[in-house]
Order: sequence, then C-alpha cells, then structure tokens
Amino acid sequence: MTQADHAAGPQSAFGVLRLRSFRLLWYNTLGFMLVQSTQRFAFVWLILELGSKSDVSGRLLFVMGLPALFISLPVGVMSDRVNRRLLLFLSQTGAFVVTLVTSVLVSTDRITTGSATLCAAILGLFIAIGQPVRTAIVPTLVPQEHLMNAIIVSVVASNLALILGPAIAGPAIGRWGIEGAFWVQTALYGAGFLALVPLKLPAVVARTDRPRLRSELAAGIGFIARHPDIRTLFILLMGSVIFMMSPWMVLGPQFAREEVGATGASATFLYTVLGLGQFVTSMWLLRNSHRVKQKGLWFMLGLTTGATVQILIGPAPTFVTLALILFAWGLTGGFYLNLNQTLLQGNTPPEVMGRVMSVHSLLMVGIAPMGALLIGYAARHLHSLPETISGAGAAMLVLVLVVLATQRRFRTLS
Repeated sequence: MTQADHAAGPQSAFGVLRLRSFRLLWYNTLGFMLVQSTQRFAFVWLILELGSKSDVSGRLLFVMGLPALFISLPVGVMSDRVNRRLLLFLSQTGAFVVTLVTSVLVSTDRITTGSATLCAAILGLFIAIGQPVRTAIVPTLVPQEHLMNAIIVSVVASNLALILGPAIAGPAIGRWGIEGAFWVQTALYGAGFLALVPLKLPAVVARTDRPRLRSELAAGIGFIARHPDIRTLFILLMGSVIFMMSPWMVLGPQFAREEVGATGASATFLYTVLGLGQFVTSMWLLRNSHRVKQKGLWFMLGLTTGATVQILIGPAPTFVTLALILFAWGLTGGFYLNLNQTLLQGNTPPEVMGRVMSVHSLLMVGIAPMGALLIGYAARHLHSLPETISGAGAAMLVLVLVVLATQRRFRTLS
C-alpha cells in the first residue's frame, strides 16, 4: 500500500474505495464476477438447449472446475513468490479469448456438447489462476483494522454482480438467444482490462531461502490442519459447497425451466433476486460490522437458516414463490459470504495467506463442480429435482447443527 493510499485511508463504510489500488482491484473483480454470475448458468442452459439433462450438466461443470483441483494450490504458492499483477493479466486474457471463441461457436451454430465442455474446461483453467490471487491481494492493499470492511466491500461486488449480471444477460438472451449471454460475457472480460492496466500492487517480498514448492504447499495445508478454528471453518465451507452451492449451480436452470416454467430470460431474474438478498445483508453488515462480535456464531446461524430455506426450494409451486424463497436464501447467504472471508483472512498470518486462500479457492472453484457432478447424477437417479435440492439442504442442516453443538470455541471466533 502506497503512502498516498494510506493518507486517503478509510473513513466510512465504503472509505476503502478511496484507496486507488483497492478501488481498481474492486472494479476488475466486479467485472470478473459479472461474467461469473451468468457464466455457469449460460453453459448449463446451452447444454439443456442441446438436449442434455442434469448428469451432463454436472459433468460440464465438473470439467470447468477440474483445473482448480490441480493448479489452485500451486497458484497460491506462486502468488506468494511472483508478480501477482502478471497472474491477473494471464487470467483475464485467457478468459477473454476462450469466451470469445465460445461466443463465435454458439453464434455460428457450430457448438456441440463436446466443444462446449472443452471450452468450459479451458475457461476453468484461467478462472482458477485468477481466483486465489484476487483474494490474497486484498489484505496487502488496506490497513489491518479496515480488513473486514474491505472484505465486505469485495463481497458487495459479488452481490452487485449477481444482481446486474443476470439483469444484463436476461434481455440479451431474450433478444438474441443464449449466444447473447456469451457475447455479453466477452464484452465484460474486455472491459476488465480498463481497471487492470493502471493497477499497481505492492512488490512481493523476495526471499533467498525459499523452500521447495512441496514444502510450501505442505506449510499452507499444515496450518489449516493445526488450527482448530480454521479447520472447522473449512469443514463447514466444504459442506456448504457440496450441499448448498452445487445443487443450485447444476440444477437451478433446469429446475426453473421444468418445475416453474421459466424461459432463459426469466430464469436469469431468479439469479438477480438471489443476489439482491445477499446485497441487502452485505449492506447491513457493512453498516453494523462493529456490532458483530461473535462472527463464528453469526456464520453458523447464517448457514443454519440458509439450509432451512433451501429445503423449501424443492416444493416451491410457482415462479413467484420460488423468487421469494431465493430472496430469503440470499439474505442468509450474505452472512455466509461475508463472514467466511472475514474469519479466514482475519485469522491467517500474512506469510501463508496466499497458500491458505488457494485452498479456499480449491474448495469454491474445484470442489463445487465435484459436488455438481454428484448432484447431477443423484438428480438423474432419483428422477426428482425438488427432492435432490431439498435433500441436500437437509444434509447441510444436520452438518451445521452438529458443529454448532460441539465446537463452542468456534462460536466466539472473531
């Protein structure tokens, strides 16, 4: 963080945006998240239009996240060693090119299930490069005492993306079909360079006694394994990814289409409503972060209510009812999204931050598609989308209640 940035330090909830480097990163992250808010939906809807079902959608999302399983941890180590700005450029450029190629294939009717899956896999590679780097950069750009505000403002970018992304893609789909969504994504990736080019980051501290890659990876994983609270947090994160994120990620578009009669354009509205709920909670936390003392307890209460609301998604009888349930789900998700980052970054030493956040990225980007693969086959086997979504919510509820009852120390974590 430069002296000018420090002089313009945060003085209000959104004061962290006065820090130029953080503001540019925030703009770039917003653009990146705008794409991701419609990316998986667009690929799954495309697969549905090509005649495939939930198991094929699950396989596509699995290969999209497969690169993260292999490179998230090494990228985390690299982010502690090399120029992080260079990694961001690599991620942005690669994602732009792959999305452009996909848009051309869809528009010229040359896209197939196989080529769509291949494009998704390559795209997942570049997403996996950028994801842990963006997260690890945040603590280096703001003072420690304003870290929670910076994290919440970063999550607000995700919330805005969930609202604005579908709101932009929906009309594009309504006018041009599913290819409209892919062209919107291409344009947003291109616009992301406007914030990335002037971004200046603190230099990575050079070390002459760097241990080998395997040793550094072991150090990052070892920290998580030895830290009881961080270990508990990762268990809850893994459960939420498999039982909460994955079901909606892979089954949401098909559920909206088959159970409540949504079109491609109207289905994006459901994602907007979900993001709106998360935005409301994020804004409340931003204004009242000083009142949230036992963040571990708030985090688990958010998961408990979120899992309960998820159970109600399955029997939703109409489009309007589903929209209202998703708004409530978003309200609970706002606590989860904000507080998991705050708990993780606030309790991790700077020297292992990149490696720990790469494990976090591994869960969010890699394990989610693995869960999607499992959920997709489960839905195909059960022949019931509602039962699969609600059953996964019940499984998550059991997990978080067990942790809530047994991990008393985690409740007081701040």
